[in-house]
Amino acid sequence: MQVFEDISGRMGLDDVVALPAGKPAGFTPVGPDGIKPGFSRSAWWLRAFVRNEGAAPMPLVLTLREPRLQSVTFYVQRGGQWQRERPDSSFEPVPRYPSLRFTLGPGEQVGVLIREAGDTALSLEPKLYSPAENEALDRRETLWGGALIGGIVALAWSALLIAYFSRSTAFLLLAALCTSTALYEAAIRGYTKVYLWPHAAQWNARSVPIFGCTAVLFFLAFILNIARGEKTNVPARRILLVFAALEVVCSAGAAFGDLRFFDQAALLVNGLLGIAQVGIAFVLSRRRTPTARLMLVTVAFGIFDFGLHLAESLGLFAHDLAWLNSDIHPNPIVAVIGLATHLVVLAAWVDHVGRQRRAARDELVQWQTSEQERLRYEVAQRTLALNEALLDAQEKNRQKIETLGYVSHDLRAPLATITSYAKLLQYEADSRQSALILSIERSVNYQLGLIDELIGYAKTELRPLEIAPVQTDLPALLNDIADYSIALCAQLNNRFCCQALTSVPRWLTIDGRRLQQVLLNLLSNASKFTRDGMVMMTIRARAQGGQWLIGFEVADTGIGMELGHDSHPFSAFRRIEAANGTTGLGLIIAQRIVDTMGGELRVSSALGEGTSFSFEIVAPVASAETAGADERVPYSSLMAEQGPRRRASRRTADAPPADDRKTLAALARDGRMTDIERWMDSVGEARPACAAFLAELRSCLDALDFAAIEALARVDDEDLAISA
Repeated sequence: MQVFEDISGRMGLDDVVALPAGKPAGFTPVGPDGIKPGFSRSAWWLRAFVRNEGAAPMPLVLTLREPRLQSVTFYVQRGGQWQRERPDSSFEPVPRYPSLRFTLGPGEQVGVLIREAGDTALSLEPKLYSPAENEALDRRETLWGGALIGGIVALAWSALLIAYFSRSTAFLLLAALCTSTALYEAAIRGYTKVYLWPHAAQWNARSVPIFGCTAVLFFLAFILNIARGEKTNVPARRILLVFAALEVVCSAGAAFGDLRFFDQAALLVNGLLGIAQVGIAFVLSRRRTPTARLMLVTVAFGIFDFGLHLAESLGLFAHDLAWLNSDIHPNPIVAVIGLATHLVVLAAWVDHVGRQRRAARDELVQWQTSEQERLRYEVAQRTLALNEALLDAQEKNRQKIETLGYVSHDLRAPLATITSYAKLLQYEADSRQSALILSIERSVNYQLGLIDELIGYAKTELRPLEIAPVQTDLPALLNDIADYSIALCAQLNNRFCCQALTSVPRWLTIDGRRLQQVLLNLLSNASKFTRDGMVMMTIRARAQGGQWLIGFEVADTGIGMELGHDSHPFSAFRRIEAANGTTGLGLIIAQRIVDTMGGELRVSSALGEGTSFSFEIVAPVASAETAGADERVPYSSLMAEQGPRRRASRRTADAPPADDRKTLAALARDGRMTDIERWMDSVGEARPACAAFLAELRSCLDALDFAAIEALARVDDEDLAISA
C-alpha cells in the first residue's frame, strides 16, 4: 500500500496515476495497519495491489470500516486502464461502510486506488476480507451493537417510567441522557445511516457530534438538578453552566455550521470538561453528605466512561489490557462498560431516592406525633377557656333573668293604676263609653297576663311556655277574641267573620290565656297581609268520651304564598314576614303553644288566593259543680260578621286640602290623639268652611276610632281625584 496527500484536493485521476512512487512528491509506502490523518482539508489517495497466488478464483471485499467517511471513491486497474467502480445497488439496505467487491482469478493481480476526503476525522485503514469473513464480522458487529443500543434504550425506558410515577425531573433528565447516548452509539456505528437517513451522508456525519454534545448536556443538567433538588453547593457550578452553554453551541454549530471546526471544538470542550469533572470529584470526595456521595459516583463513572472512549479511540490501551481491543469499531467492550456505568448511576440514584423517602416518612411521622401533642394541648387549653366562658355566660344570664324579673314586676304597678282608674270611670260612663272602658280593661288584663308570664319565665330560668288548664268559659273567650279582631281588621279595611260550624261546649278545662294568645297571633298575621278583604275564624267541636276535640281555623283572602315541595311552610311564611319588616315571633310562639297543648299547627296557602292556619286540641269537660250537665251553646248564637268601621261620608266642598289630609292620615295611623286635636284647632282657625268635616272628625275622635279617621282622609282624597 502507498499513500499520497493531495493538499489542494483538486487533482484528478490521471494526475495521481502519473505520480512517481517512492518519492516525496509521489506515493509513499504505508504499513499494513494504514494511517489516521485525522481532521484534514487535503484529499488522500491510497494505492494498493492485490495478487491471487492461489490456484482457484477468489472473491474479495475491500472495506474501510469507518461509517462517518463522507467522500470515498474506488478506482480499479483493469487491462492497464484505471476505471471508477460504481457502488453496487443490489445491497439493501445501504451498507454501513464504503466497500469494493471484486474477484481475482488464479495468479491475477489488480491495482486499487482509493480517494478519501471529508470534514470528519479521516482514517486510511482498508481491510481485505473474503465475503464469508465480512458477513461474519458484520453479524458480530450487529449483535454487539444491538445489545448495547438495546440496553441503553431499556435503561432510558426504565428511567422514564420511574420519572412518570415519581414525578421526578432528575429521572426524566436521566432518561433523556440515555436516549441521547443510544442515538450517539447508533450514529458512530453507522446504524443511523442505514435506517434513519440512508441517502444523507452529510447529515450522518453531523449527527455524531450533535448527539454526543446533547448527551453531555443532559449529563450536566442531571448533575445540576440533583444539586438544586438537594440544595447542595456544587463546586464550580458556574463553570458547569458555561460548559453546558458550550455544548449547546457545539451541537448547533455541528448541525448548521462548519462540521470540521465544530467537531474539533466539541472534542476540545469535552476534554476540558473531563478535567473539570476530575476537580469536582476531588472536592466532592471530601464531603460526607449523601448527596455529595451520589454526585461523586455520578461524576466518577462519567469520567471513567469518557476516558475509556478516549483511550480506545487513540489506541492507548497497554499490552496488559489487550483484551479490551477488538476488531469491531467502535469497541463494543468499552461501550458495554459505559452502559454498566450508567446502570450503576441509575441504581445509586434509585437507592438515594429511596433513602430520602424513608427519611421523609420518618420525619413526617415525628412531625405528626408532635403535631398531635400540640393539638391535644391546644384543645385542652381551649376547652378550659370555653368552660370558663360558659360559667361566665351562665352568670351573666342569671343576672339578666333577675333583671327581667325585676323589670316585669315593676311594670305591674302602672298597669294596675290604669285598671283602677278605668274602674272609677266605669261608674260615671254611659253605655257607649262603658264598652270602650271594658275594652281598655281587657287589654290591660291581657298585658298583665303577659307580664305574669315574663315573671314566671324569669323564675323558671327560660323553661318552655307552660300550660295551666283551668275551667274556662269558651264562648266568652271567643267573644273577647272577636272584639280584638274587629279592631285589627279595620286597620286595612277588612271584614271579620267569626263562625261556629257546630255547637260548642260552654265550659272546658283549658288554658284560655294561651289559646287567646295563639288565635290573636294568627288573626294579627291574617289582618296584616290582607287589604280590603275577608278574615274568618271558624270553630268546630266534637265530643270524645269525657273530652272535647276543638278545632280552630283562621283564614284570609290576602296575598298568600307559594309553598314548594322542598321547603317547610312555616319557614316560607316567616320569610314573608321578614320581607315585610316583622320579626315572625308571633307564628313561632303560636306553634310552640299548640305543640305544648298536644296539637299540630297546619298551614295551607296559594299565591294570591290567601292563607289558612288550622289546629285541633283536646280539652276535658269542666266539673259538674261549675258547669251544667252537657251545657252547649248553639252555633247560630256564635255567628257574627263585622265589616270595617264606618267610613266618613264623602265630601268634596268642605274637605281640607290634600296635603293637610295626608298629615291627618299619618297622625291617625300612629294613634296620636293629642296631635290630631291640635291639627283640628289649626284647620278650624284657618278654614272655617271645613266645619262639617271637623265635626264628623270630632265624633270619630271621641269614639277613639282612628281607622275611621284614616278612612275619612282617604275617602275624601278619592272624591277630590274624581272631581278633578
